[in-house]
Amino acid sequence: MKLNLEVELDWIDDEMNIDDTIKQNVINSVVGKIQKNVEDKVEKEIENIIGKTIISKINKRTDGLFNEFLTREVTLSDSYGSKIKCYPNVEAIIKERFDQFMIEQVDKNGKTSTSSYDSKTPRVVYIIDEQLKKFSDKFTTDAVKQVSEEIKKHVAEGLTQKLGTELMKVLKVNEMLELPSKK
Repeated sequence: MKLNLEVELDWIDDEMNIDDTIKQNVINSVVGKIQKNVEDKVEKEIENIIGKTIISKINKRTDGLFNEFLTREVTLSDSYGSKIKCYPNVEAIIKERFDQFMIEQVDKNGKTSTSSYDSKTPRVVYIIDEQLKKFSDKFTTDAVKQVSEEIKKHVAEGLTQKLGTELMKVLKVNEMLELPSKK
């Protein structure tokens, strides 16, 4: 630790000499600096602990309020205040609304339709059909691509072999190398 000290001598007591006065001022200054350093560190640590405690208590309280909201009974009323329906909890409302959404009738584009002329299917059937179409399209595209590559590869190998044989006949390579000719 590095300490920079300033000693200010305004007066010297009659009972003490200059050495004692300087010594006492140095001691007081060192103690003051150390005390301030310790106080700063303690203050920061206390602020840190208080911050963590407050945040954990806020989180705990928020979780409690949210759980209480999700588990309490919910009653739906019309604009006149008459009771329409009562649910045991918020989760039951969400499930019912999701079920209604999934069985809602949709047109061929997946949009809710009120027209009697459109062919209608439940949204869940539409979603499954769309996923199956995407999967089958991807599968057939990949399969066609793979088969096409294999065909190109075999055709290229066959042409290379056939052209190589024909080219050897035209150039009469076997005769030049004095090899027996193949017929």
